[in-house]
Amino acid sequence: MQDQELLEAEGHTAVEPYEFEFDANGQTPLLIILRNEDIAEHVFEVPHLLELKKSSRVLFVGIDRPDDVVNLTHQELFAKGGFVVFDETALETLGLENMKKFVGIMEELDKKGKWKWFLHYRDSRKLRENTRCSLEAQRRKQFIDCCQEAGIVEVLPYHECDVISRDKPDFLRCLVRLQIQNISARFPVFITDTPDETFEKNGILTMNIYTFSRILSNDTCSVS
Repeated sequence: MQDQELLEAEGHTAVEPYEFEFDANGQTPLLIILRNEDIAEHVFEVPHLLELKKSSRVLFVGIDRPDDVVNLTHQELFAKGGFVVFDETALETLGLENMKKFVGIMEELDKKGKWKWFLHYRDSRKLRENTRCSLEAQRRKQFIDCCQEAGIVEVLPYHECDVISRDKPDFLRCLVRLQIQNISARFPVFITDTPDETFEKNGILTMNIYTFSRILSNDTCSVS
């Protein structure tokens, strides 16, 4: 028996993502099922992926066998929490006070699901180099070091984004890879002053730091 037939036999009804009423009251959960072997290459092809993620009624699962859902042996995808990546300009203009506010929001979000601030190696190196220039830069670096010790900040291993000869990292490719590596995280967030809808088409929230503070501090997008 195939996946759909098995689930229908258990009382489930097949529905296309575009037919789902995201804001409908009393709507039963929508289950998005992917084969685990297809996740890396095809998960971002799910129609309306970001809108589906924003709805707490939508559940994503990965399966190896048709009966994994029925037997509760499936893998939960995009379960809760998320991670944040800054582009270089947004990070450079993030003052210490706003950095503290940002981390405060992350700490609140973390109470409902694991949230991480992923810092590129090249940005970590630049923060360290800038400590020679000003007291403010020293304090920013000290604060990030404390956040790293607390498990809020994680410096990513050196990869192609960090190559010095590279003018600008391919952030879309990087965040897509990070989402696959952190498949249980619901929301990847790219902080930039120049949002690009291409990210949202791949299920990635993109916004500036002020929009992040306004939306995420109001718990608009978190899934408990």
